[in-house]
Formats: sequence, structure tokens, C-alpha cells
Amino acid sequence: MATSSAVEPSASAPAERRPTSLRLRLLALAALSIAATLTVAGLSFGYIFEDHIERLMEQELEVRWRELAGAVALGDDHKPMLVHDLTDPRYQLPASGAYWRVAEGDRVWMRSRSLWDEDLGPTATVHMSPTGQAIERRGPNDSTVYMMERDVRFEGDGAPRVFRLAVALDTAPIDALRRSFATDVGIALALIGLVLFAGAWLQASVGLSPLARLRDELARVHRGAKPRLAGGFPLEVAPLASDLNRLLDRQEQLVHKARDRAGDLAHGFKTPLTILQGEARRLEAAGSFESAALVKQQVELMRRHVDRELARARTIGATAAAGTLTDARRSVERLIDLVGRMPHGEGIAWDNRVDAALRPRMDSDDFGEVMGNLLDNARKWAKSQVRVLSEWRGGAAQFIVDDDGPGAPEAVRAAAPRRGEPTSGEDDESTGLGLAIVADVLAQYGSTLTIEDSPLGGCRVRFAAPT
Repeated sequence: MATSSAVEPSASAPAERRPTSLRLRLLALAALSIAATLTVAGLSFGYIFEDHIERLMEQELEVRWRELAGAVALGDDHKPMLVHDLTDPRYQLPASGAYWRVAEGDRVWMRSRSLWDEDLGPTATVHMSPTGQAIERRGPNDSTVYMMERDVRFEGDGAPRVFRLAVALDTAPIDALRRSFATDVGIALALIGLVLFAGAWLQASVGLSPLARLRDELARVHRGAKPRLAGGFPLEVAPLASDLNRLLDRQEQLVHKARDRAGDLAHGFKTPLTILQGEARRLEAAGSFESAALVKQQVELMRRHVDRELARARTIGATAAAGTLTDARRSVERLIDLVGRMPHGEGIAWDNRVDAALRPRMDSDDFGEVMGNLLDNARKWAKSQVRVLSEWRGGAAQFIVDDDGPGAPEAVRAAAPRRGEPTSGEDDESTGLGLAIVADVLAQYGSTLTIEDSPLGGCRVRFAAPT
């Protein structure tokens, strides 16, 4: 039975956390703070309004009670009476909202016509005014009134008599005023909340803009457009930018050190390989052809690895080459002059059609490594003509090398080396090692090598370069 090689994720492995937005977190906290603040403000305003309106009601009842007390007197029949009419005409209208009465013990002697045949009765829930001088009671038609009630003592011929004078006002207008106030305050607080949230959004946007600029600077460094973070940053962000620049410096130092060590190691193999190659020739001269062939094969394999690692060690890469521009046409002219002096190069017509104004953003040595290997491969296979040209495709600069050789079979194109793939089995005149080196260098710039049919009848190789 076949078993699956896929590794199932562990149930105990922690779930990947989704990235969160700092802006959204700040805005969420601002929204919660604004909502909490406005809620407290709304409740406070409501309490303050309630307190002031009850005090105003209490003052109004105080004035009305004093007016009633000044109008009540004992008549000749020892009954309470009004010596003059009260000023509020609502006392004369049934259930008008303004009431008064005069009582002695459980007996009501007089009441306003607005009470008609009803009375001011107690309520289940008692609410006092801020000073406690007015109390909520039940009024006519199940209404709620604020009532102020006090005793008045009359001295007469006989024993003193105590009457309870009460005045009351319906709370319905106050309730309507309270609801209107709550609506107006709610609308005002909502508008204030929107303004505050807009201010919080603006504050977050302006406050986080240095981070956005830092991200853009990092993107430029990543693309190779700049070697380091540049520009002034606020005090809170400047240490981070400085640390990142130091990290980039440290990385560059490590890369240079590693490249130097790789180069030293590769050069260190040169002498032993030369000695082994001489030993192979000695074995061949002594008649040990099989041993000599084996040694030569292994020496050649090691030499290929050394040459490839030397090419990798010399590669600068997009980050280190940031801000570097290479004169592509002049570099191609120099390389053609060099390759043209090599075997089979003098009989080839070299045609340089690279745009003189084109400046790829590549290190000149890296560009020379790529173009030199491509021209060398073209030299090996071309019959009589090699052409180098440049063009723009998809917003990128493309460099093309054409030859009129036998061309590249589909199998060779499918096996074209890519980043990290080893090459083996090629002879000295093959394109395998050179194309492998080219693929390694281009990978440092995020580019790849493409093999096509050439209009000259042979092979066309192309690559894109950052500009």
C-alpha cells in the first residue's frame, strides 16, 4: 500500500495570526474613547438639565405658594376664604395643569376649579426636588404633578388653627422639554462625535505617515533603487530608520566578507586542481589511460564548481547595486572586442544595436558577467553572425543576443539552468556552465533567462534588466 508523503499540520500547532492594521486599531480605540466620553457627557448633561429644571419648578411653586398664602384668610364664619383671585387663569380651567387647595386635617376646605372633583393623591414612586421642598404626586386624569405643601397657622378667638396649603404644576410640559433637550443633545453629540472621529482619522493618518514613508523607503531599497533609507524622520521613527540602515550596512559587510571568503576558497582550489591536472597528464604519459581519464573528469567537474562559485562570489546583486547605472552599449562594445579575439571570434560579424541611452540599474561587473557569458556562448555556436540589441517590452528593458548557429533544441531549452540548479555532463564548449552562471546572476536582480528561436536562424537568448 502506498503511503502519502504529505505532512499533515499538527493539531497543536498555533494558528497563523492574521495581520492587523495599526491604523484600524488606533481608530477603533479612538471610536471607543469618543463613544464613552460622549455617553458620559450626554448623561451628565441630562442630569444637569434635570437638576436645573427641577430647581426652576421649585422656584415657580415657591412663588405660587406664597401667592396662595397671601390670599387665604379666615372669614367671619371661621372658614378659610380667598381675599382676592390668584393671577394664573389656568386655576379656573379643569385639568389645566396648575392646581391649588386648602385643607385642614383630612378636610379639604377649598380647591382650584382646575382640580374639579379630584384631588392630589400620593404616588407609588416618590421623587423629591433637589432641596426636598417639592414632591411628585398624582394629579387629575392620572397625570403627574410637582406639589409644594406647607402649613399655615391662623390665630383666632379660640384655639389656633393649622391649614395645609398646596400648589401643584403638571410635569407634562417639563417632560416634553426634557425629551426635546435629550433629542437636541443627542444630535449635537453625534455631530461632535463625527467631528472627533474625523479628527482621530486625520491624526492617525498624519501620525502614521512617517511609517508609510519608511515603508516606501524600504520598498525602494528592496527594489534596488536606493542603497539606504534616506530622508528625515520624526524622533520616534528616526531610531528605527537608523537601526535599519545599520542592519543593511551589517548585511552588506557580511555579504562582502562571505563573497571574499568564497573567492578565497575557490582560488585556493586552483593550485591543487592544477597539480591534479598535471598528475593526470603524467599518468596518461605512463600509460594509465583509465586512471588519467578518471582524474581528468573529476578535476574538470571540480573546476566547473569552482568557476561557478567564483562567479557567484563576484555577483553584487540588486540591493548592493542600488543607485548604480551601467552604460550598456559601451559594456557590450568592450565585451565584443574581448570575445572577438578568442578562437572562432575573429570570423564572426559582431553587430551591437544596444540603445546608447539605455542605463540598466545593474552593477557593471554583474552586467558584464551576464553579457560576457552570453556572447561567449554565441561565439562558440555562431557560424558567421552575432547580433546584440535592446528593446522595451512590458515596461522593462530587454537585452537580446542572436546568433546564426544551429539553435537550441527543445530539450536544451527545457533544461535551461535556473537559480540553484546544478549543471553537469557538459564539455568545455557547451553552454551549460555559462548559462548557469548567468541564471545565478540574474536571479539576484529578480530576472530570468529566456531561450527562443532567432530571426538569424540560430538561438536567441533574452533577459530583462531593472532600469
